[in-house]
Parts: sequence; C-alpha cells; structure tokens
Amino acid sequence: MKTAQSEAIQRGKSTGTGEPGLGDLLLKYYIQALLVIAVVILSIINPNFRRPANYANILLQSSFAGIGAAGMTLLIIAGAFDLSVAGILGVSGITLAILSPASVAGAVIGTIMIGIALGLVNGFVVTRMKIPAFIATLGMMNVYLGVAFIATKGQVLGIGSGFLRGIGTDTLFGVVPIPFLTMIVVYVLCALFLGRTVYGRFIRAIGSSETASRTVGVPVNRIKTICFSIVGVCTAIAGILLAGELSSANAIMASGYELNAIAIVVVGGTSLKGGSGTLFGSFTGALFFAVINNALNIFGVGAYWQYVVSGLLLISAVGIEVIRSYVRGSD
Repeated sequence: MKTAQSEAIQRGKSTGTGEPGLGDLLLKYYIQALLVIAVVILSIINPNFRRPANYANILLQSSFAGIGAAGMTLLIIAGAFDLSVAGILGVSGITLAILSPASVAGAVIGTIMIGIALGLVNGFVVTRMKIPAFIATLGMMNVYLGVAFIATKGQVLGIGSGFLRGIGTDTLFGVVPIPFLTMIVVYVLCALFLGRTVYGRFIRAIGSSETASRTVGVPVNRIKTICFSIVGVCTAIAGILLAGELSSANAIMASGYELNAIAIVVVGGTSLKGGSGTLFGSFTGALFFAVINNALNIFGVGAYWQYVVSGLLLISAVGIEVIRSYVRGSD
C-alpha cells in the first residue's frame, strides 16, 4: 500500500514540482547534445565536412552497425547481450550471395529467415541450456564464423544483382542513403514494439528484476528468446545492406561488428545492467560514432588511433551511466 508521502512524491513528479533540472537534462540527453555540438564545430572548421556528399557518407556509415544496435538495445534492456552478431552477419551476407542468382526476393527472405533462426538458437542456448549470454554467444559466434568459412571455403562471394547493390549504395534525393532510411524504419518498428506492446513492458521488467518478473508470471525465457530473434533479424537486414554496399560477402565482412553495436547502445544511454534505455539514444549513438570516425578520417588520423578513440568513448559512456545511476539513487 502506498503511503501518503509516496503518493505526494508521485503527484509532485507528475505536476511539475519534481521537474528535472539542467544537470538532469544534460545527463539524460548528453549524447544528443554532443552530436549537435560536434556537427556544428566540424562544419565550421572544415569545409570538407559540410559537403552534402560527406553528410551522405556519415548517414551511410552509421546505418550498418546502427541497425544491429536497434535489436541489441532491446536485448540489453532485457538484461542480456549478443556477441555472435558478427558471425550472424557473415552467414547472412553469404546466404544472400548464394541465393540471389536464383531469386533476389527469395534471397532476401531466406537471409532474414536465417537471421531469425540463428537468433532463436542463441535464445535457446541461453534460456534453456542456462549458459550465460557472454559465454553462449561468444561460442556461437565462432560456430557461425566457422560455418561461413566452410560454406565459402574462405573465398569472397560476389553480389551480381543490381537491385541488391542498389539498396546498399543508392540515395534518396542524392543525400539520404537507402540503408539509412532502412535504419529509420527498423528503429520505428522496434520503438513501437518496446513502447506500445505488453512484450515491451515485459522486456523492461525482466531487465529490472528477472527474479521478480518470474514471480509474477512473466514468461522470461520466451521474452528473452524473442529479443535474441529480433537481434538476428536486425543483423540479417544489416548483412543484406552491407553485402549490397560491398557488392560481395565473406565470413569476416563484419569483423568487430558486435563491439560496435554494443558500444553504440551503451553510448546511447542504455544501461548494461538492464531495465532502462531508449532506442532514440541508440539511434543518436550510431550517428555520433559515424561523425567521430568521419572527422578522424578527414583530419588524417590513423585507423589505429580510431580504435583508441572508440574505446575511450565507450569507457566515458559507462562512466556517465555510473554518474546517472548515482544521481537517480540520491534523489
């Protein structure tokens, strides 16, 4: 039963007496603020950065890891994560390349079905075999990469379809790449699923307390498996687009993809502890990483230093999450 004090607090938060201050807003929307600041500053100091073609390149580069990060956001909110996505993407791209000569539509559908199947396998291993997600998905990544190498004998497979190459490289109005438009659609669908369905509420509940969720009858295993399958679908879509953009597919076409996707989600404000996070934050995080990498390329910073910068950004994001947790706990 609620006490009068707790009810008063709830009323205060809803009527405005508990409105967040500037510091709270900055902690909540820091990645959006950093993105705007970075774009404005870089546009001012470097004419090459503000060229429409460069903006289009930023949108394109944000799309591939960004699409995978959409599914990963749901999974991390549910209290798990998937390290096998680089393998899933490799298998997806190879499936597309193998099936596309017979039927482009069949290849796309088949690739998405493969993504769902591999996600379900991950969900089964984690929820039914009770293997921790870190170990299970790390092991499955090696399995998927091995399958991809065996299927291709280590060779690169070409993508001959003009349609598939087009969806990976074409733009709308010469500025907005098709992969970026696809990313927007993926995020909208994931946001509707998370915010407008009972499954979305279950996802947050499981991430907040799996034990309590089981106690009240939430189908934890089913929800987690669904989240793994969504990751598989998103990764397969990214694989289709990336294979089209590269006009080819191979087993290691997305090396490091899993870390990029997780980094985007964490930088976007989703807690690695589960229970809280936003798809808008992950969407912005994908753009932010693309902007930073693009700026480093424009200024001639070596590829090895880009790894250093990405790592520091990830550590900083986790540090900010620790600060936000402390602030929420002290309210």
